Amino acid sequence: MTSLSKDELFRILSNSRRRQILYFLHRADGPLSLKELAAMVASRENETTLEEVTDEERQRVYISLYQTHLPKLESAGLVRYDEEERTVSLVSDVATQGFFWMQPETQRSWTQYYGSLGVVGWLLIIGLWAELPVFSLLSWAAVAAFVSTALLVLVLAQYFLEGQTGAPSDAFESLVE
Repeated sequence: MTSLSKDELFRILSNSRRRQILYFLHRADGPLSLKELAAMVASRENETTLEEVTDEERQRVYISLYQTHLPKLESAGLVRYDEEERTVSLVSDVATQGFFWMQPETQRSWTQYYGSLGVVGWLLIIGLWAELPVFSLLSWAAVAAFVSTALLVLVLAQYFLEGQTGAPSDAFESLVE
């Protein structure tokens, strides 16, 4: 990856346009022309579609990217700018490893908990229906109470835990703004 210190990295990323450059390059999975990149940034800054970006808006962004932002990102070892082709791409290390906000969440998905509860519920139902010896001690009401209580606990846990963190679904996108 890059040999930048956290302070240097945060100083470089303190500018919204530089974050947008990395964001669009990360999403593109390959080089973008400087013209395309300028249009994307202008579109986002002006809260409009790519088709509605005026030449003046795109040109203003193009100049600042070319003169200021790309040289800073390139000297930091984050992007590669090909002057002949006028294309910009992430350096290979950044493209493959990304930064901390580009990494997928490592927390266990709530889907796994709900799926596990579904499997346990069905095992209880099948065991009761097949009248297996251990399951004959349970009643249908006990199984229903267990599954519905466990489901309620999961829903409440997810509600309170996600409410506390307020984590957006795409953490990288939230850093661009």
